Amino acid sequence: MERFYKSREFIGLTVGIVSIALVFSPFYIFLFALALLSFVIAWEVSKALKIYLNPLFAILVFLTACIHTGVGIVISAFFSLVIGYRSWNMEDFLKSLFILIYAGVLPSYLYSIKIMDSYQLLKLLIFVWVIDVASYYVGKNFGKHPFFPKLSPKKTWEGFMGGFISGITFLYFASDIPIIYGCFLVLCAVAGDLFKSFIKRQVGIKDFSGALGEHGGFTDRFDSLLFTAPVYLALLN
Repeated sequence: MERFYKSREFIGLTVGIVSIALVFSPFYIFLFALALLSFVIAWEVSKALKIYLNPLFAILVFLTACIHTGVGIVISAFFSLVIGYRSWNMEDFLKSLFILIYAGVLPSYLYSIKIMDSYQLLKLLIFVWVIDVASYYVGKNFGKHPFFPKLSPKKTWEGFMGGFISGITFLYFASDIPIIYGCFLVLCAVAGDLFKSFIKRQVGIKDFSGALGEHGGFTDRFDSLLFTAPVYLALLN
């Protein structure tokens, strides 16, 4: 029984239930949850990149970006300047800028979708989960041909096609998004996963943390969602 509670399936189901509950929660609770997510992702990525960045900066960027994305980006640049100036290091400046935009600005798009329509946010969540689950199990059972082995050795073309077809099928029945745009949205979800994998391979880690067991950290779990949210919002508009 203890093994079940630590299994990939149980943790994934728990994250899914909590996420759905948050989707339909009051706005202030959802905002708090996203701020916490921003904090944790900033902490995980800064630890992986070996740079000291106060995760509270990410929360401030996130809250600002919820009001206006452009201002959130400017605040990200300001905090990056402060960090880069203190260490007088261009690498610290660029790492900080990346982390604050990734952990602070991108989550704000989820809040924008929530304000527009909670059911649209639910559709986005399920869309990302469908791709993730289909890619994993199709790849695990039928995968033979590596898919970008440098980035993720276990991913296969068979898994990619399973996720791609499943994602497009879900969009066809659950949304009014044209198929051509749906294809692009699937590619964004896959790119989000590969983007995260590139960072991990470059710094030599398996996961950003062990907070979610076999799923890794929160960065590992919400990577595709962060990449698809801005594009999904644009398509809705």
